[in-house]
Amino acid sequence: MASPVDTSPGPPVVVKHDPEELGMYIIVSDIAAGTFGTVKKAIHKVTGHRVALKFLSKAAVANNGMKTRVRREFEYTRMLRHPHIIKLYEIITTPEEIVFVLEYAEGELFVYIRDHGPLDEDLARRFFQQIIAGVEYTHRQKIIHRDLKPENILLDEYSNVKIGDFGLSKEAKDGEFLTTSCGSPNYAAPEVIRGDRYSGPDADVWSSGVILYVLLCNQLPFEDENITELFEKIKTLKYDLPTHLNPLAQNLIRSMLVLDPFQRITIPEIMKHPWFTVDLPRYLTPLPPIPGAVVGTLSSLVAPPVVPLDRDLEYVEGLGRIDDEVVDELVELLEGVDKEEVLHSLRRDDGSRGNQVKVAYMLLQDKRRVGKDLAIVSELEREAELASMDPRNAISPNAVSPNGGDADENPFEAEFEEDIDDVDDEFIDLAEDEVDMPSRFSILGSSLPAPESMNTGRRRHKKRSKWQFGIRSSSPPLKVLKEIYAQLKAMDMEWKYRHDLSDIFCIEARARVRDFVILMNINLYDTKQHLGLEYYRLDFVHKKSYRASTLPGAGKYDAAPREGSESESITRSYARSVFTDGLNDKKTILSPFIFMELAAELILNLAASNAND
Repeated sequence: MASPVDTSPGPPVVVKHDPEELGMYIIVSDIAAGTFGTVKKAIHKVTGHRVALKFLSKAAVANNGMKTRVRREFEYTRMLRHPHIIKLYEIITTPEEIVFVLEYAEGELFVYIRDHGPLDEDLARRFFQQIIAGVEYTHRQKIIHRDLKPENILLDEYSNVKIGDFGLSKEAKDGEFLTTSCGSPNYAAPEVIRGDRYSGPDADVWSSGVILYVLLCNQLPFEDENITELFEKIKTLKYDLPTHLNPLAQNLIRSMLVLDPFQRITIPEIMKHPWFTVDLPRYLTPLPPIPGAVVGTLSSLVAPPVVPLDRDLEYVEGLGRIDDEVVDELVELLEGVDKEEVLHSLRRDDGSRGNQVKVAYMLLQDKRRVGKDLAIVSELEREAELASMDPRNAISPNAVSPNGGDADENPFEAEFEEDIDDVDDEFIDLAEDEVDMPSRFSILGSSLPAPESMNTGRRRHKKRSKWQFGIRSSSPPLKVLKEIYAQLKAMDMEWKYRHDLSDIFCIEARARVRDFVILMNINLYDTKQHLGLEYYRLDFVHKKSYRASTLPGAGKYDAAPREGSESESITRSYARSVFTDGLNDKKTILSPFIFMELAAELILNLAASNAND
């Protein structure tokens, strides 16, 4: 029986542990050992549910320059919630280690293929469907995995896929391409190993295609002991496809392993492929579009909802549908608390620390699901999510609990006999942005490489813009580029010459507007992989603005000398100059913001040019 609740205030402390216990977890056995620590199996004292404790040595992580990777693993795994992505329950810190408390998955896809391959087509398809559904979800959250391979895909006791190791993952930002070469070379896309600028989703599609080949053939499509020869095989698409494979499976593999990422099949297209859709469970299909509260016709908003809302349902972001039976059982396990207090803690936003009631709820919920049909359980969660998202449901204030709310002291920390340090303190010195790094490729053997230690991990969800400033076109991309350069020339702008054809879809340009210089990137990329439509989007990214020199003999783009007393911002100074000039100038002013005015003028010129074609 748990001890009575101690509500006395006190600062969080770093947990100290003996070899057999860690806070509320009893360590049972070792699972794996790696360069930076070990993975152990443990049991939660209150709920009795099994977990995996991933111990990371702070010293080893710091000495090997792996802090950014560990932080990403923490942030992204904390953010993602999907039945086929490994779940992070919480983080614990000790004086020497950072401990990830993870969903327990006893198997690994690599080992399963090694012991049972080549797999039966139906089983291979089941694994692949779950992998693609997980990848589609991460892309929808704008997270690119970048290291998909069988060693990073775990299996639970019912052989359900659990994608892990998000240490090399990256947030996909609109209008930006990735440049870092990372991952395992046998699974890396040709544009990645060439060091080109690349689109993250396209690279994940290639890696998934290699995994599908391995599932069906029990060998890698590209392998060589010599890394140079291996890269050459990938860049020239030199591989053999067994003729005994189902023709539809062959077609899907060929569609995924395409050298040109613009011609490569996309995740939404994979999920519609006839080989993929055989016996596809409904919960693995993409969520249908929900009509918005503003955009859409009036008739769509007054029509019956896609999924009617159960009036007893409560949906909490990060936890999903609140299960009353789980809450009631949790109340019985905790001494001195009632149901309303438990619900209050589940609705709270406690930042990156979370709270121990939420952890116990997730563990107890997962324990109760052991042995149940994953498709049925996941479908119930899916229905609840759809209902909570649909604006046509008249949702009561408590039906959908936001990620936020009360900031008063959580009364349950002492119930679980531990106060953990705020996880962000462990990562405070880590840079958020990716920097150019040397290749992380490692040479693999000529057959499937030896299994690596398990890696899994969680992330603060940042709000992302729902709007982009740009223009879209259904014209061929090279025609679009030709027109862009024509308009840049007509507007007396300059651009950087591209020596490498792989970079032609990103134009680095500059312009002088009055006494100000604007630097912008103009990116052209295929949006059909996100929206299922055949068009290209031209996105304008503001990089920098500065005052131009007006001194005699100064060049057009020379910067004005800095003055120590100058404090007026560029935007305010520009707005003032526009207003002053406008008093005596009949020219229409588009905007007081320099970059927006320039981009808007370019968009209007492109649109006018297209209308005249």
